[in-house]
Amino acid sequence: MNFPEWKKDLHRIQASIGRLGKYSKQVLFSAGLLGLVSTSATSEPRVPVDPKLSIRREEVTRYSAKYLLRSMGKPFMNLFAQHRSHSSHSSHSSHYSSSAPGHSSHASHASHYSSAGTVPVPVQTPTPRPPQSHSSHSSHYSASAPSNPVIRTSPADPILTSPTATRTTTARTVLSDTFSAANRVRTKWRLGLLTAKRPFTDAQIRVDQQNGRLEVKPRTGISQRSFNGYTSASPWDFTAAHARVEVLQTTAATADTVFAIGTDSENWYGFVVEDGKLYLQSKINGKKTSQNIPYDPASHRFWRLRHEASENEILWETSGDGNTWAILRKATPEIPFTAIYVTLGAGTYTSEAEPGVAAFGNFRLVIHR
Repeated sequence: MNFPEWKKDLHRIQASIGRLGKYSKQVLFSAGLLGLVSTSATSEPRVPVDPKLSIRREEVTRYSAKYLLRSMGKPFMNLFAQHRSHSSHSSHSSHYSSSAPGHSSHASHASHYSSAGTVPVPVQTPTPRPPQSHSSHSSHYSASAPSNPVIRTSPADPILTSPTATRTTTARTVLSDTFSAANRVRTKWRLGLLTAKRPFTDAQIRVDQQNGRLEVKPRTGISQRSFNGYTSASPWDFTAAHARVEVLQTTAATADTVFAIGTDSENWYGFVVEDGKLYLQSKINGKKTSQNIPYDPASHRFWRLRHEASENEILWETSGDGNTWAILRKATPEIPFTAIYVTLGAGTYTSEAEPGVAAFGNFRLVIHR
């Protein structure tokens, strides 16, 4: 055996083993660097590997390759897990705003209501943000809200409306008379004056229809109350209605010319001309109230009693031409208007030598509903 040659061979084997250990240390060191780079990729800049430490593929043995794959398994798994966590967090933030900061729940909540984000900060050093409740609440109803805004749970602003007065759309004449017939139309009228109690209805007072006029002539020299005329044969619902008549002539001196509506002799509203004055009278439960103005036959030629349903008022109105009306008095009705009679007539309450004649024409009762 050539001993010197054997020593040389052993020396060469030891040198190869030394080189293999050196390269294994280099592999371990490089693997550690790769793991370090992968774990800190999201927070630190990438560190380049020294070219001197690069491993030639042909010098890596199968044992080194096996060790390398085993050593790198855990860092790669950590890298994959961190990547998934980071991706999930990023996608969650981008759900609210493309410019939202890294991990601030308040900021991402604010960006849900407004597209105006805040300046982003590095992921590795999140900066706390103060609560955004005031700004997000104000932008909740602004024009910069998302395309699918949060549904409001508060009631809508009340819509404010002024009450509309009741206005009639139709006018229907239910009773009219021009008094052109030779005699009283019994289906329309009965004899008697509503405002006078039954004992004071005087059948001897003449009530005639002639020349398109209803004429009532009181008796002379009668010291007690004496009245007559026409009263509607049936009662009418006077709600939102009016009754009008043309007064062609009035009685003289203290004799009375009467146009009224009511339920009986103790409850009525009406006009009365007496001794040159026009009285705007009401009698409720037997108690009479009255206003008066000087009577003008021209300007007061037409008399009208009207119920204004929108205000629930009874109006005394007069007109010179039957078109333009002046309101002389208003009152709140104190009797039911569902069954109202209309009456026209004349009479005296004291002895009168020349009572004159009352004449009426063109009567109409109109309901507006």
